Amino acid sequence: MTHGTGVGNDIKVCSGVARATGLALALLCATSSGADEVIASGESDRTYHDHYAENLIGELKTFYVRNLATTGSGENLELLIEGRADVGFAQADVFAARLKTDRARYGRLTVVGRLTDECVYLAHRAGGSIRDFAALRAPVDERKPRIAVGPEGGGMHGTWRFWTSLDPKLADVEVSNTGGALALNQLSLGAFDAVGWVTDPSNPEHVLMRAVQANDDLALLPIEVAALEHRLEDGTVIYERRSVETPGKATLRTICTSVMIFAGPDADPRFVEAVSRVLSLKRDEILELE
Repeated sequence: MTHGTGVGNDIKVCSGVARATGLALALLCATSSGADEVIASGESDRTYHDHYAENLIGELKTFYVRNLATTGSGENLELLIEGRADVGFAQADVFAARLKTDRARYGRLTVVGRLTDECVYLAHRAGGSIRDFAALRAPVDERKPRIAVGPEGGGMHGTWRFWTSLDPKLADVEVSNTGGALALNQLSLGAFDAVGWVTDPSNPEHVLMRAVQANDDLALLPIEVAALEHRLEDGTVIYERRSVETPGKATLRTICTSVMIFAGPDADPRFVEAVSRVLSLKRDEILELE
């Protein structure tokens, strides 16, 4: 899940007011500075911010809800802990990594429930020095391997940080915060050995997936590593190996995790319960991409 928390990127919704009381009062509500609930979602122009959060807000018709653009899972968890958001989306592995380092802090969060799955995708140069995942554990052409994982606070950045705790040999990889299409273009030029991102496996039309497909010099790297399978002490599955479909109907073996909805320690219980009901009864509607 994937910047910024500027108010200019926020989308404020006062559901149902226009139907109930007319346009004038709806506009007054939309510009009001009164109390509201905040959903920490993800990057603007991406799936979680533009679709999942908006769909969820559309079902919360009795609440005034603000959709806050962020860099992704890591920032969302911080906003919840700091009381600057009420609920937010975050990958299970990013949460697990923080729980591992500071249980007293992050154990205060409430897991509302599972929203969907996210799988890890690693692009590499076809015919380059990195031909399988194991090659990232050793020097490449007598230097450290280089990988781009996107901005700090984003989902892939958190995933890679947790992977290094599960597989210490990955700790020697040189990590860049570059992400998106820029990272893929630089991968083609040899700036990186791999570029990683996370996305819902049911969305093979993701822009980075299409970018890899459109470039003959790029390919997706299978991830078949038992060391990365992980469960929490209570048995919650953090990672599992899966076969996923890619553009062109090809199959890729990779590692997947879940995206959860979390509630902050200071969130209004009535709002948390309302989100819980929508998640239980209308998950498919939340996940619509239209």
